[in-house]
Order: sequence, then C-alpha cells, then structure tokens
Amino acid sequence: MNDFMDALKAWVKPLIWSTAVLMLVLEDAVFVKALLLFSPLMLMPLWCGTKRPRQKFEYVAAMMMAGSFSFLSTPGIQAAWLAVPWLVARLFVVKDVSMAWNKRGMPSAVTACEQAAAIFPAVGAAWLVAYQAKWTPWGFDPLIVLLTAAHFHHAGFTLPLMAGLNAKAKPSLLTKGSCIAILAGVPLVAIGITCTHFGVLPFVEPFGVTVLVLGALGVAVSQLRRGLEAPQPTMTRFGFLVSGASLLFAMLLALGFGLRYVIPNFALTMPQMWMIHGTLNAFGFGLCGILAWRASLKPDVRP
Repeated sequence: MNDFMDALKAWVKPLIWSTAVLMLVLEDAVFVKALLLFSPLMLMPLWCGTKRPRQKFEYVAAMMMAGSFSFLSTPGIQAAWLAVPWLVARLFVVKDVSMAWNKRGMPSAVTACEQAAAIFPAVGAAWLVAYQAKWTPWGFDPLIVLLTAAHFHHAGFTLPLMAGLNAKAKPSLLTKGSCIAILAGVPLVAIGITCTHFGVLPFVEPFGVTVLVLGALGVAVSQLRRGLEAPQPTMTRFGFLVSGASLLFAMLLALGFGLRYVIPNFALTMPQMWMIHGTLNAFGFGLCGILAWRASLKPDVRP
C-alpha cells in the first residue's frame, strides 16, 4: 500500500485519542485547544516519531499537557504543572539545536529554517503554561495567550519545516527566499502584535505579516509544484496539492487580517480566523503536507 496511506492509518489512533480528550473539555475556545493539541499529539509524532527515549518522553509530556485541558483540571496551578513537562521536552530540543550552533557555527538560512521548526514550539509551550496558570504576559487577553500558543505549535512547526524541506529538495531563489522571509517574518509579527497591543509603531504588524505571508506563499507554490511532478504516486501528489492550496488560501486570509487596520473590509473576525485559517493550516497544509513528505522521502532519510 502507498506510504502515504500507511502513515495516515498508523496515526488514526492518536487522532481518536486526542479527539476523545477534547470531548471532555469544560471551557470556552474548545476549537482552539483542539487545534493546539493536534500538533503535539499528531503532527509532531508523525514527523519525528515516538520510538527513541526522548521521543517517548515528548509524547508522554504531550499527553499530560492534553490532560491539562480535560475534566482532570481547570486553568490554574494544577493545569500549569500538567503542561510543564511539555515545555521541558521542547526546551531539551532547543538545547540540542543551541549545542549544534555552538559546535558548527551559525547554519545557512535553509538549515536554520528547519531548526526553527524545533525551536518555535518551545515558545508556544511557554505561552501555554502561562495560559494554564492564568498568567497574562504584558496584559494580553487570555484568549490571545492561548492563540499565541496554538500559532507557535502550528505555523511555528509546519511552516519552517516544509520551507526547509522544499529548499533542500529544490534549491532556488524562491525556496531559499521563502526560508529567509519566514525566519524574519515570525519574530516581526510577534513584535508587531506587541506594538499594536501597546498602541505604538502601528506599521510593524502589517509589515511583519506581509513578510511572513510572502514567505508562506513561496512554500505554497513549492508544495503545488511538487504535487504536479509526475513520477510520484497519485496520493502523494494529491497530498502536496492539498497542502499547497490550503496554505495559499490560509495565508491570503492571514494577510487580510494582518492588514485589518489598513483595509478593514478584507479581514475576517477572530473566531472566523481560527475556524477557517486554523483548520486549513492544521489539516490541509500541516497533515497533508507531512504525510506527502513522508511518502516522498526515501526511508533512509526520513526522521
């Protein structure tokens, strides 16, 4: 059977498990939490595996973190402690990347983009612990804290990962430029949102969003191109096409939202964004993209 379908079937159980956990959630913003859990319980294990001791620890930590959203706990110190192991697991990964930089020097933009996929979820884990502990860094609304955690677990993982994979598979101005734009765009957006929150430098957020969207559109085009390559199995090509098209649409929505203060008519509301943009990123771009890449890479070069 095609590797694409094999990988999908192998990870149906974690998806069912995470869905069952979310059925027990007692609070608001259930959909955002479901999307957040989809990355550590489905996407990350699917790409990184769960066989090695470190990976097993990460998966157990992710399940504990999922428990912090269930009936077992409500936001507060108990929920925060359940999320801490996941933060520790991600910080171990950051430590590994830092040691590699110290040993080999600063990497190329392409390698740095792939490594950013390991680093950014640690930022999301820190915001998740803050949300569960009822902390509101810099006075941000709790929903914004949760959305930040979810964003760094999805766009912070799949976007730089696939940008790096495309740049390694087909080096070009487009793929390398996408890596640079994503590496610059993620911190620019974070700085811009903070500036908007404090009512200063209002141009930073739309500028950062534009840079990030340009990088993401480059990834979308690269995924679509890969899906049109004839030698690959039909399901693998389908995965790349769905991934690229989903990212293309999702980032156009993100551009409209990022420019909401400049062109308000093109922006969706916040709930519409996490329902439509979030779903496209998690399932269309993320899941289909990772399955397609797993199927297209040779077994000896898979993670």
